[in-house]
Amino acid sequence: MDKFAEQRISSRELFQGRLLRVRIDTVKVANGLETTREIVEHPGAVAIVAVTAEKEIVLVRQFRTPTGEVLLELPAGVPHQGEQREGSARRELAEETGYHAKNVRKIWEGYASPGYSNELIEFFLATDLELKSPSPDEDEFVEPELIGVAAAVALVRQGEIRDNKTMIGIMIADLFLKGELK
Repeated sequence: MDKFAEQRISSRELFQGRLLRVRIDTVKVANGLETTREIVEHPGAVAIVAVTAEKEIVLVRQFRTPTGEVLLELPAGVPHQGEQREGSARRELAEETGYHAKNVRKIWEGYASPGYSNELIEFFLATDLELKSPSPDEDEFVEPELIGVAAAVALVRQGEIRDNKTMIGIMIADLFLKGELK
């Protein structure tokens, strides 16, 4: 057993929603101490860095109730039951922005906030875009916005983009587009 691993002793579900499950686990840590962990279970998500032929990133403005703010973000979402991640990335991009991509490629993945959640976000680079009509979910109000790759990186560096998945996606895509990541 890994010296850092924790042994789960018990688990109690506190909440089951349509997307999230919240539980409290009692665990035994490496020195034998028993403690609790509050855990948010999440089915995982996709985030799409769509880059136009003009080297612009397709972002969306969206009000986020937990922050009480309108944020500039990458198109993103949760896969439907049984849906492959690439298919989910294509669907979310089309729904939120109207863009359809001929090429979609996974470029990165990482945990959103592993201190309390198991949410894994998979990042996709979408290119060779064709604009059609967006079809967001009926409870989703987003406004697409095109920002040059260099300008988007500058917005991250200036703290103007405050959504972590968007910051990560922009920076990873920039490295990928420059050939610094394969």
